[in-house]
Amino acid sequence: MVTVSSVSTAFASDNAAPTHPRVLQALHDVNVGTAAAYGADAVTERAADALRQAFDAPDAEVLFAFTGTAANIIALASAARPWHEILCSDVAHVLLDEAGGPVRLSGAQLTRLPSDDGLIAPAELDHRLARLGVVHHSQPRIVSITQSTESGRVWTAPAIAGFVDHAHAGGLLVHVDGARIANAIAALDVSPAQAVADADIVTVGGTKNGMLFGDAVLVRRPEHFSGIHFVQKQIGHLASKHRFVAAQFLAMLQDGLWLDTARHANTMAHRLSTGMTGMGLRLASPVEANEVFVHLPADARGPLAQSYAVHQPDPAVPVVRFVCSWSTTESDVDEALATLRPLCKR
Repeated sequence: MVTVSSVSTAFASDNAAPTHPRVLQALHDVNVGTAAAYGADAVTERAADALRQAFDAPDAEVLFAFTGTAANIIALASAARPWHEILCSDVAHVLLDEAGGPVRLSGAQLTRLPSDDGLIAPAELDHRLARLGVVHHSQPRIVSITQSTESGRVWTAPAIAGFVDHAHAGGLLVHVDGARIANAIAALDVSPAQAVADADIVTVGGTKNGMLFGDAVLVRRPEHFSGIHFVQKQIGHLASKHRFVAAQFLAMLQDGLWLDTARHANTMAHRLSTGMTGMGLRLASPVEANEVFVHLPADARGPLAQSYAVHQPDPAVPVVRFVCSWSTTESDVDEALATLRPLCKR
């Protein structure tokens, strides 16, 4: 007998959100007749063109994957060799939440850099670049940054441009993990190209922003990622029925839907955080996109868990995460605040 929990997953993750109706309609519309397999179909080519146009990258290659983890592995493993070093922040998803996938597939070392909620100071790169050319040390090859970060922060357009330029000056490639790139673009109110600056390769999230499944890899400098199509195939993410991933991206990109959904999620997060601070709770990080990190005492976390499934990133730190999505409503937010209010008075 299966027991269904009554605990709400409304703020557990944007992965928990339903699929946007326009995406479901797109899947229905494309489910007609036959089409060439493995991406050699017209829908996939149209979706790739739409991504190139969105990011002002006419010469980029575009690959699709089922998950964000796979997209990141494809990007990083195609750049690095076993003697290389992949740099990332100390809270990076590729470091903490992908079960060592980038290391296993590339054989490269994954090195964490100190950060401010995932925002890395350019000078942090210099410590690793000092080892370039020394045969006794892994060689820095690529740095991965996240936009928006795992702590809900956003790289401003000037900050990310300066960081990418500094990395390039040191001979590094730059990967942007864009699992929530739409939320960053919406928060900054800039073009997609400005939100990723001159990065060499970008993973573009879809699953967290209204799609049923699917993320994309935008390869802006293909000459540095030779073999990327083989990596995609080896890890099982060259979909035979590619059109069903691509059609979702077409639906999201059409008429700016992907930014509308992200903008709504951001707005709900700000509504939630404003309510939290209004009742005396302290935020652990500034709320800049669609995630809210808040300090919550242990005697409040237990009762909260009876109503809401929320993530505690570090079991040793009394901070819990609330994530808003395209489907979060004002009522959802107000109900969560009503649940928190008596707990705060304890």
